[in-house]
Amino acid sequence: MTFKIYRMSFQRAHFGKGYLDTSDMLFDASRLYSALCLEAIKNDCLNEFTELAESDGFFLSDAFPHVGEPYFPKPVCYPKKRMVRLEGLKEDNEKNKLTDRIVAVPMSEMSAFIRGEADYSVLFEDQEGFCRSSIVVRKGEDPYEVGVTTFSQDVYVLATQSELLDELMTSLQYSGLGGKRSSGYGRFDLAIEELPEGLEEMLNTDGNEQMLLTTALPQDAELHQAMTGARYDLKKSSGFAYSETAGQLVRKQDLYKFRAGSVFVNKFKGQIADVRPDGYPHPVYNFAKGLFLDLKGVRENEGLSY
Repeated sequence: MTFKIYRMSFQRAHFGKGYLDTSDMLFDASRLYSALCLEAIKNDCLNEFTELAESDGFFLSDAFPHVGEPYFPKPVCYPKKRMVRLEGLKEDNEKNKLTDRIVAVPMSEMSAFIRGEADYSVLFEDQEGFCRSSIVVRKGEDPYEVGVTTFSQDVYVLATQSELLDELMTSLQYSGLGGKRSSGYGRFDLAIEELPEGLEEMLNTDGNEQMLLTTALPQDAELHQAMTGARYDLKKSSGFAYSETAGQLVRKQDLYKFRAGSVFVNKFKGQIADVRPDGYPHPVYNFAKGLFLDLKGVRENEGLSY
C-alpha cells in the first residue's frame, strides 16, 4: 500500500461542534468518510467505494494542521508532567496548563515534544494563529447564527492512495465539506503529496507504543486487548441522519470512540460502524478504523523532517 498526504486549503468552513453557532478547526475521519460516500453516490460508485474502505489495506486519518509541514495530534500523557515543586509552583503550573491546551505538534518537533524538550510557549502561540472562529448572522424571516472557521493554514489527512479515492477527493473539493455548503462554506483546493521520507515506515508498525491517528473504535473481539496498557481520551460521536426515504432528520445512535492522540500498546483494526437509528431504511456508517504512528520510531528518528 502507498500512503499519500491529501492537503486541503480552505477559506471558510463550518465544522460543527454540537451547536450551530460553533465551528471547529479540524474534523475527524468519519466526517470526511461520510462526505466521500455522498460524493460516491453522485458519481454512481458507492458500492465500489465502500468495498475499498472496508478492505484491510485502506486507512484514513483525522484532519490535522499543515503549516509548512504536517502536524500530528498531541499524544496522550506526553510530555510527562513535571512534579510541581514548591519553589517553582507558578512556573510548573503554567507549563502544565500550556501543554494541556496544545492540540497538535509539528512533525519536526514531535521527538522533542515527547522527551519534554520542546518550546511549548512557541507551539501554543503558533496554534493560536492557525484559524479564527466567528459567528455570522443569517438574516431572513427566521434569522439564526452560524459558527464559521476562517483558516490561515491548510489541513491534511493521511490515506492509502487509490485512483478512486483521488477522484472522489478531487470532486469533493468543489462540493465542499462540513455544514452550510449551500452558503459556500467548506470548499477547498486539493493537493496530493508524497509523505516525508521515513514517515511511511512508522505507520502501522509492530511497536509497543502506537499513537492513534484516527478517532477509532476496536471491534468487540479486539477491545480487551486494545485496552491493556492504553492511555486514551474518549470522544462521543452523535448527530442526525437524513434520508429522502425517511423524509426527516432522525438522531443517530451515539458512538464512543478513542480520540486521535490516544496511545496503545496493542494496535487494533477497528471498524466501520453502522449507527443507523432503529427502523431506519438504510445503513448510516461511522468510520472508526485505526491508523497508528510508532512513537518509539518518532522519538528515535531525529532526522524526521519535511
